[in-house]
Amino acid sequence: MALGIFALVRLAPGDAASTLAAEDASEADIARMRAQWGLDQPVLVQFFYFLGNLARLDMGTSYRYHAPVAELIGQRLPATLELALTALLLAAVIAVPLGVATALKKGSWLDGLGSLLAVLGVSAPSFWVGILLVLLVSGHFNLLPSSGRIPLDVPIRELTGFILLDSLLQGRFDLFRQALSFIVLPAATLAFGMIGIIARISRSAVIDVGQEEFVLTAVAKGLKRREVVSRHLLPNATVPIVTIIGLELGTLISGSIVVEVVFSWPGLGSLLYAAVTARDIPLTTGIVISYTFIFIFMNILVDLIYVLVDPRLRVART
Repeated sequence: MALGIFALVRLAPGDAASTLAAEDASEADIARMRAQWGLDQPVLVQFFYFLGNLARLDMGTSYRYHAPVAELIGQRLPATLELALTALLLAAVIAVPLGVATALKKGSWLDGLGSLLAVLGVSAPSFWVGILLVLLVSGHFNLLPSSGRIPLDVPIRELTGFILLDSLLQGRFDLFRQALSFIVLPAATLAFGMIGIIARISRSAVIDVGQEEFVLTAVAKGLKRREVVSRHLLPNATVPIVTIIGLELGTLISGSIVVEVVFSWPGLGSLLYAAVTARDIPLTTGIVISYTFIFIFMNILVDLIYVLVDPRLRVART
């Protein structure tokens, strides 16, 4: 993994020293910067130097910001997590009930509407949805802000880095409303693509469980439809729904780059965009590694949740 990330970043076109040097910098100045950052060393030497730093959890210093990469990532990560979690919550609240309802009303107009939303969600690129929302909601109707995280003139004392949570912890409900208005559009853009996917998985899970013998037996015994759904269908359809929600959170975090750029959201994605355009190799490498570990962590977390929601897995392990 380390070799792949290192090679991917180094193979990108452009020279970091030339890109970040001042306009009036001489060739000697650029060569001095290249030597200072170790870019004049053979690639193999740079790779082992990179591995040595990584083993000490040292991601280096950003060429552009002149600050430790870990510190920069720590400053931006809460904004990305807050955006991804809000989008996931929005998508789950809409998609899971929609998927269950379309499964219970299979073949109805509601089922057709759910299929249409799924196709639109999967087909529409997030940058197109984001630009459309900015033009309509912010530009035409002037309902919500189109960029940033909070108003620039509003001070806030950060406790966790999550502005929505910090404003509630400090009793700043005015700030909570303002922060919520800033996060709605980027979160809706991210959630739009997920709603169709989660709804279709939820629909398929409920339909599959509905064909199991224990459900058919419950129906044959004359149980009410509400009892069959709440006691037999939904609990047994939870595992695939939890799976897709957990995996989509990892995808959301790593896929929020375009949305953060469109909405000028000060998160990890916009920082990665700035690092790539400036050929800031340590910062680019550090952010990509962070995304990789977040995705791995989410997969492990989903496996642990399996055990909690499905008693059959606990029995199998014992």
